[in-house]
Amino acid sequence: MINTEEFRDIQPFFFTEEEWREFENLHSRPVHHKKTKIDPVNTVVIYPPTIDWHWMKQRPQHLMMQFARHGFEVMYCNKTQSDQKDEEISPNLTLIQNNRRLIKEILPTLKRNGKQILLWVSWSKLYPFIDQYSPDFIIYDYLDDIPEWDPYLESMAAKSCLIVASAKILEDKITAKFPGKPYLFVPNGCKLSDFQKRSIPPPKRPKELRNIDGPILGFIGAWAHWVDTALMEKVASAFPEATICIIGVEYAAEVDLTIPNYLYLGYKDYKKLPRYLAHFDVCLLPFKLNSITLAADPIKIYEYLASGKPVVTTDLPELRRNPFVKIGTDTESFIRHIDEILTVKKPLNRKEVNRWLKKNTWKARYKTIENKLLDL
Repeated sequence: MINTEEFRDIQPFFFTEEEWREFENLHSRPVHHKKTKIDPVNTVVIYPPTIDWHWMKQRPQHLMMQFARHGFEVMYCNKTQSDQKDEEISPNLTLIQNNRRLIKEILPTLKRNGKQILLWVSWSKLYPFIDQYSPDFIIYDYLDDIPEWDPYLESMAAKSCLIVASAKILEDKITAKFPGKPYLFVPNGCKLSDFQKRSIPPPKRPKELRNIDGPILGFIGAWAHWVDTALMEKVASAFPEATICIIGVEYAAEVDLTIPNYLYLGYKDYKKLPRYLAHFDVCLLPFKLNSITLAADPIKIYEYLASGKPVVTTDLPELRRNPFVKIGTDTESFIRHIDEILTVKKPLNRKEVNRWLKKNTWKARYKTIENKLLDL
């Protein structure tokens, strides 16, 4: 029996156990029944409700776009549910507005037409409900080490035929906890063309930046409890002539607007970010070191570099593999790196950076996944 109180945030996306028994006859294939190999002709990829498509473009959206571009029919389920008509995002990629409608009406037709269902899951708490998709393959994309999700990891792993890890520490956790379970290491990446279309000449300054004369130190991402706000305040104090430009949602934390050289612009659509990045002098990643960030491979680092910008970050394990970022191991060295960049004004070697980035695109990540899927 599913604990309705524990899963009250997820249950509305799915049928209750009693409702599901009425619909079970519509889904005849068992989980993991490998009828044929996974390929775009016979396999539909489904991403269950986890994050809204139009809210902060992250790893799930990028990977689902890659599946669609390589010929798979992809159904991305919005977390915000409605009775609106499903939306075609791009060729082969449909935004599903109502997950229950997908399960009840669309999936039975796909099954009758001989389609296999590959379920790509990145929220382990969904595990009690995913059988409602009658998936043939379940891939768990282990992309965050969030303590609140940890109680569901073992059950999610048990249902998965493959676990994908976005960070080495997550890969180590998989091999230690689930020996013998197929796994794959796939870090994050970027789409180079999204951040280099306007690099030459630079685009006009967005209106919020037009009257700024001094350097701009930029942070893009969720302003959450893992942001080292004390460090950011010291950066603001060390560079009073600079503007600290913060772009992103406030996520269970607030930007301190009393700091005089903070400029908080709130959420900006992914497509608008290159215009702002073009005018940053230094890009910052000021994360605290905790269980979440130690297992993080921040997408923004790739996007900062794709924009040709110098990057200063705190000492995250995944970023030690990156040859182009400046790592501050403490407050003093973090500030010193910023000062050196502003003083020396030596641009990044774009050819070297791009050579590295081309090995770390979302397309390259997809190809790694595709090769592994052939073995399932």
